Amino acid sequence: MRDLLLLHGAGGRPDDWAGFIPLMPGFRCTAPDLTGLSTWEAMLDHLDGLGLDNPAVVGHSLGGALGIKWAHRHPECPGVVNLDGHGHPSTYPGLSADEVATWKAKLEEVFDEMAKQMPPEHVALRPLIDDGSVHDFYDGLTTRHLAVVAAKLMSAQEPFADYYNAMRRGVLADLTAAGARVTEFDGTHAMLQEKPADLARLTTDFLQAS
Repeated sequence: MRDLLLLHGAGGRPDDWAGFIPLMPGFRCTAPDLTGLSTWEAMLDHLDGLGLDNPAVVGHSLGGALGIKWAHRHPECPGVVNLDGHGHPSTYPGLSADEVATWKAKLEEVFDEMAKQMPPEHVALRPLIDDGSVHDFYDGLTTRHLAVVAAKLMSAQEPFADYYNAMRRGVLADLTAAGARVTEFDGTHAMLQEKPADLARLTTDFLQAS
């Protein structure tokens, strides 16, 4: 039975995978707790310490980006599925540079307010989210990987729809340029809670094809 490493997102926890794990009977699933680890290096070292046998990886949001980092460290990895954790794009098609800057400033204010209510260990992850780009994560990647991009917006994103829709278009363009295999998923960024069965089928089909 193949080891499968499941990586939760920023502010998440291992039981985020509770609806997904029972749908993966052909895999030995491990969902570690990444709370309190605030650098890529610390997270990767923690994962190495689990002693798994060359696991395939599925990660959500920040965990998806971490899965790509894992694949750079372990190019022998049999496959990585990144659930909507792709970094920011190099362009925002349909928006001018000034419009992008305005939207980012508005979002920065929202995130600053949210940070006041968040535990410090979650706030510490913000630079990882803010600084990584699609090309930073994917360029030079040799491991088989599937980039799953949310096609819909969460309700909290709707007031910023112009920005997030342009961001999605830019992410898709950069993923294609980087040679990623890409799937637009009929769900929001909360896809893991919304449609675990669909994600399990997608993941199983991808990994069994390797």
